[in-house]
Amino acid sequence: MKLLEFPHSHYCEKARWALDFKGVEFEPTTILPGFHMWTVRRHAQATSVPVLVTKQTAVQGSSQIIDFLETFHPANPLTPADDEQRQICLKLEAEMDTRLGGPIRQILYHRLLAYPDFIRYCFTSTLPYYKQLVFRLSYPLLRRLMYKVYVISDTSVIRAKSDFDQTMDELAEQLSGRQYLVGESFSRADVTVSSMLSLLVLPPQHPLSWPEIPDADIQKIYDSYKNHPVCTWVEKMYDIHRPPIR
Repeated sequence: MKLLEFPHSHYCEKARWALDFKGVEFEPTTILPGFHMWTVRRHAQATSVPVLVTKQTAVQGSSQIIDFLETFHPANPLTPADDEQRQICLKLEAEMDTRLGGPIRQILYHRLLAYPDFIRYCFTSTLPYYKQLVFRLSYPLLRRLMYKVYVISDTSVIRAKSDFDQTMDELAEQLSGRQYLVGESFSRADVTVSSMLSLLVLPPQHPLSWPEIPDADIQKIYDSYKNHPVCTWVEKMYDIHRPPIR
């Protein structure tokens, strides 16, 4: 069983966490950005990662991978058994994938795409040297494409920051006095929020050894959230529920 991934990706981290939490053996397989489209298309319809490839099938998307695991590897369930809690959990998962995952990537890429060595490390640190060289040579084109798809414009980044701040405040209120987002046990909603914020919290349990942030403005964003109650909660979720790195 292989997981096609980008090492730093918060969506890939969500899938990895679910696999590790359930004790499912798999091979993390880093693929080269840009060229990944052909690799992924051999297994799935879209070009996004993560993609879980088994002998029988391929499952694309972090939420879909959790659905697959809940069916075929039901031990250590991440979906509440109670119908009402399950619906709340699934709704929250979908919302946080969008309301946290998209904006934090947009905010960080807005500045960090200007640092090729940093981006190269995040995408290719686990790849052989020749593939890192291919990434280096293709990065000018990749940067333009990534900016167009994920950043869009300065104005959209300002809007994303405002939306992200609002979501974080709502989550802080929802988590007040609670250990978990839904019910009394760890669920896929907790995995989702924690994984989406891994790019902001940079937890030591993450499989990627995070490099130093090279941009002063982005570092200010990290510093401003360091003691935010949701980030503190994410650190706790990693401490308690993220299995040791294989």
